[in-house]
Amino acid sequence: MIGLFSFDGPMYKDINGIYCNTTLTNEMFSRYFEVVDELVVLIRTLPLDKTYIEANMQKVDLNNMKIIEIPNLNTVKGFLIERNEYSKIIEQYVGKSDLIFARMPSIISDLTIKYSLKQKKKYFVEVGGCAWDAHWNHGLLGKIIAPYVYLKAKSGIKKSDYASYVTEKWLQKRYPSNGINTFASNVYLNKVDNHVLQSRLKKINDVDCKKLKIGTTAAVNVKYKGQEYIIEAISILNKCGYDFTYELVGGGSPDYLKKIAHKFGVEDKVTFKGLLSKNEVINWLDTIDLYAQPSKQEGLPRALIEALSRGCPAIGSNTAGIPELLENSVRFNKGDVNVICEILKKMDNPSLSNNAIINFNKSKEFELENLNFKRNRIYKKYKQAVVSIKETYE
Repeated sequence: MIGLFSFDGPMYKDINGIYCNTTLTNEMFSRYFEVVDELVVLIRTLPLDKTYIEANMQKVDLNNMKIIEIPNLNTVKGFLIERNEYSKIIEQYVGKSDLIFARMPSIISDLTIKYSLKQKKKYFVEVGGCAWDAHWNHGLLGKIIAPYVYLKAKSGIKKSDYASYVTEKWLQKRYPSNGINTFASNVYLNKVDNHVLQSRLKKINDVDCKKLKIGTTAAVNVKYKGQEYIIEAISILNKCGYDFTYELVGGGSPDYLKKIAHKFGVEDKVTFKGLLSKNEVINWLDTIDLYAQPSKQEGLPRALIEALSRGCPAIGSNTAGIPELLENSVRFNKGDVNVICEILKKMDNPSLSNNAIINFNKSKEFELENLNFKRNRIYKKYKQAVVSIKETYE
């Protein structure tokens, strides 16, 4: 069986021509080999000016997997010129494939779905976020095309034969599918260890709640992740006798957020850690006192789930699937700095401990064994349906 995976990604290609990534890894792509023998990956690919090791990324080099590089079709040039050329390539690979996995939102996946419908092929959508939010928060061009991509995504998902959502309810309500569907996050958690929670509770017992170290894992060069609101909040509170610090893990240029920190006079309280490996992120999570997910757009944030699995007390916005993970008392409307401040001021050792226990137990729902069971069950149903159709025509 030949499988096709489509997504805007991006995938990266290092200075030596080696494909690499931090989330689209061998471990992630391996799941499809439960039902296919070969996998073609149609994905936007960007060059790196360093090796994958220097970039703290993982090599992507599975056997029987072929990567087809697609340019950025979200640009004016991509939308008006390159789209036609690469549409033909996408159509050809759809024709050669048996099982089609289209990860959304994605312009490449919109085209994959278009040709799957044209060729009357069953397809599987993986809904990882909101198409509207993903474009609306990306400048003027994003706002212009947001209605178009939203309607395309809504239509493509609705007509899908099979669907997997990263949220339990939120994305399903906005982008319903008429097909067989399930929900399973893209996070990778091995069985969580209760010793982690015990270590966290001991740490909380010793912490000074007026000197919390707050952390966020997210790209630092995209404004919709909302780190600026945490920076503003700690600047307000530190003027009132608190001594909060904020550590940011993630790739991209920190220039914008450095300007925000300078504007609010907390340059010495904000630290940019850069892109860390998976193990480095885990070790770092164990050093912070509170995790923050202040996003203006999301699906179901993997970084937040990873923080919960380390017993981190956490706060977050009411965006997308975040309310499925966090209690109401630690949530705020996106950009509401005043409420962020109020939440932080109410933090004490008992509430941090209670929050840590709730979060740790919540993370167990996302252990890899549980998620793989859900995915494999629906993948096999999809494969059986395709095999039955092929046998009918043979």
